[in-house]
Amino acid sequence: MATLTQRTSQDIQSRATQLPVQVTRTQAMASKMWAPFIAMGFMIVMAAFVYGLVNSSISADYFQFSKETREAAVAGSDLATQKAFIESTKAWLPAFKLLGMGMILGGVTFLLATILGALRTGGGRVQEALGVPVTIIKAPMTAKVFPMLMMMGMMVLMAVLVIAIVVANISYGYWNHSIATELNPAIEGSQLLGSLSTINTVNAWLAPFKFVGMAFLLTGIGLALATIIRVLRWQSQRLWDILT
Repeated sequence: MATLTQRTSQDIQSRATQLPVQVTRTQAMASKMWAPFIAMGFMIVMAAFVYGLVNSSISADYFQFSKETREAAVAGSDLATQKAFIESTKAWLPAFKLLGMGMILGGVTFLLATILGALRTGGGRVQEALGVPVTIIKAPMTAKVFPMLMMMGMMVLMAVLVIAIVVANISYGYWNHSIATELNPAIEGSQLLGSLSTINTVNAWLAPFKFVGMAFLLTGIGLALATIIRVLRWQSQRLWDILT
């Protein structure tokens, strides 16, 4: 039984007044948030799919006309507004879909934090029932970092969507002009070419920036899984110490 009295820097001795062992604030919040996050993420992805179907129908109507007819369409005409709708949708819909996937991954992260809370309280109850000093593992660094990474990932994806909506608005205004008589003849320094420059410049860095947010989320999930593995190893060693 000598091993029962051993302590390491990873151990926390719980006093009688602290029993039963409770989940942390983060874990308590995560247990309430994982289901809404996954549900909202799924609804966003499905809404993006429906909007994509609408855009597909408009694209089918637009491209049934000849190139000359499409390019000659004047600003405000049905063809010009259809072209503007198609191009603006291309600007914001991918970011919207990615936000939905990000919320699903955020829900998975919250679920992993909930699992850690269950391991924490379950381990404490088992030790309390066996009548031995209740000892739990100190939160490793990975446990402190993965929630922050998840939140950073979500903030990046939300920022990407806001920027994409701004670009979509500029794109709509640009493409709602006659291609043949206004866009193609646009001279250097004109407002139209300035809008086109903004659209292409922002899209050039916004696309990889989306994956920065996804990288934060996936890294957070990886660290959460690493934390679960570490806790399970610690608890198995603790149980072995008790039994021997």
